Parts: sequence; C-alpha cells; structure tokens
Amino acid sequence: MTTQPGAVRTIITAAVTIFLVLGGLLGARLVVRWWQSSRLVVPPSSRVEAARETTVSDLEIPCWSCPSARTWPVRFRTDLDLIAPLGVGAANAAEFFALFEKDRGPRAREAEAMQSRRIEREDDIGKVVAPDDELLLEAEPWVDQSVMRFYPDIFPLEGGGTRITNLLVMLTMARSWIARGVDSSDLAEGLEDCRRAIRLGRLLRQDDVVIINDLVGLACIHIGARGVYRIAQREGNHELALLASVVIGEVAPQRMMTAERITVFDLKPFIRHEEGGRITLDLPDSHLDTALEMADSFTERRFFGEVCMTGILILHRGTPAQRTRVREQLERLAADDDDMISAFARWALETTPTDEIFAEWFPHPMER
Repeated sequence: MTTQPGAVRTIITAAVTIFLVLGGLLGARLVVRWWQSSRLVVPPSSRVEAARETTVSDLEIPCWSCPSARTWPVRFRTDLDLIAPLGVGAANAAEFFALFEKDRGPRAREAEAMQSRRIEREDDIGKVVAPDDELLLEAEPWVDQSVMRFYPDIFPLEGGGTRITNLLVMLTMARSWIARGVDSSDLAEGLEDCRRAIRLGRLLRQDDVVIINDLVGLACIHIGARGVYRIAQREGNHELALLASVVIGEVAPQRMMTAERITVFDLKPFIRHEEGGRITLDLPDSHLDTALEMADSFTERRFFGEVCMTGILILHRGTPAQRTRVREQLERLAADDDDMISAFARWALETTPTDEIFAEWFPHPMER
C-alpha cells in the first residue's frame, strides 16, 4: 500500500501533538531533530557496474621516477575503473557525509559515538567498527553514487576558514569495510567491500579543492587496494593481485609530490613571532622565485589554495617587491576560468587579516 503525502503529514502532525502533550517541548525538539536528520539519509537508488576482468595486457606500470613524470598531474595513471568502478547514482554523496562535520554537523554526535565504538585490529588495517554498525550500513548506498561535491553546494568557499567534513569518520568507514571484506568467506562480498572503500576515496578526490580531503581519499584507495590484493592473493587470482599492486605502487609517488608542493609553500621557517602577537616574515627572494615557478606549473585546483594562503601572508608581511609579485600572481588567478580558483584568489586579494588571524593560521611552534 502506498502512503499518500497528506497521510504522511497527518502522521507527523499527530506525532508532534502527542509529544507536546506527553513530553512537552523536549519531545517536540526530539521530533524536529529526528525529522531534520532523517531527510537526507536515504539516497536515490543506484547500482555499481562490475569491474571488468583484468588481463596483463590491460596494465602498464607508470614510471613515476622518470623525468617525464614531473609534468604529470598528481592523479592515478592506472584506470581505477579496472579495480573499483564508481556507482551510477545521481545523488550528491556529500549531502550525507557533510552531516558529520565536527562540532557543527547536525549528526556530529553520532559521528563521535561511532568513533568511540572502534576496536583495534591485530593486523595493519587499524581501528574499525563492527561489520553491522548501523552508521556503516547507512553510508553504503551513498558510496554507490557517482558524485561527491562539497564545494560550493554544501560548504561555501571561505578562504582560510573553508570548512571540511569529519574525514576521520570516512577513514573509519573505509577501514571497517576493508576489515569486513578480508574477513568474509564470500569472495564476491569481500571484494565488494574493499572496492567500496576505493570508491569512497575516488569520490572524496573529486572536488580537488582541499588538500587534506584529497590525501584522505588517497588513503582510502590505498588501503582498499591492499584489501583487494590480500583477497586476490589468497584466492590465487594473479591478474587481480597484479592490478592491485600497480594501484598500490602509485600511492607513494602521489603523496611525495603532494608533500613537495606543500613544502615549497610552507612559510613557517621564515615566520617570526614577535612579542605582542605580531607576525613578521623574512622570506628570501630565491624561495619566492621557486614558489612562483611551481605555481605556474600547477594543473590541479587544490594546490592553488596553498598559493593563496601563502600569498595573503606575503601580501601583508613581505617586502614591497615581493608584495608586488604576489599581487600580480593572485590577480592572474582571480581571472582564472575556474570559479573556485578565482574565488579563492579574490578572497586573498580582498582580505586584510589581523595579527590574531595570522597567529591562528600560522601558530607559534610552541603553541601547536
């Protein structure tokens, strides 16, 4: 039997009335909280295509140590559809995962409770929740969607204050699926759990806005591929084990290239914290030369956030010549065709941080 919309409204109204009578305002608040938090927990239906059977001829080991790799984007060269195709659902998976934003998310307490339920495994997977944890099960259909976009639809771009969701919760979910997968006696179900973790990582990397999101996504792909490898090795599926090995081998170079880019834009060695809280900058021109040269080579959006965060400090604490060069760079980025890059650059150009804000962004080493 199909319930009509009018009947649903009648049921909800009756429930609210009962709570008001029996439980007062506390009951009403509970109903409202339940209604608000449950509106987004059921995604549209979706499905995931089966990964096509891998053959050795499908694979090539990318030479990340070759000189040509210096111009590569920091992305997998291997087609991840071979190991874990994305789902085809049209819902935005970020709608669900944003609910667990630390402190501010409407379901932040549920996320904290889930983290408290973790147990440490004896292997290298790490801390996981039970295979049938209710939040873990609720998240599964969301990972079968094809899209995860936090910015700007869910979280606005706010420069240095841009929000992120609770990435530790996502990492716990990935580890828990992998643990369930490698423990499963059902080969198909075990592989699907590990592939689910890889899909979560792929989704998390889609935005390409915040570096930490990308790194956690990369971690999900890494541990998911290790789970696939363990199962394939155990079952004697050498082609699948080889594929998983190639994917695993691409992780470390991406981490290293990300670290290299971040390090160039890390101004901590040149920052001085004076008495009274004022921050000064003693930046060598040679270091700025290197940073601007690297910025001109970037192809991924997430690295331009580092350019803007570094740029805003130089704009207000660099030498006059350095300020001019950085302003010119930021003005070029503000005219970029990518709306998010241009928005971040405009924020850097238009914001005048106080000493207190600079101290928050670039804390004293003894206060970290």
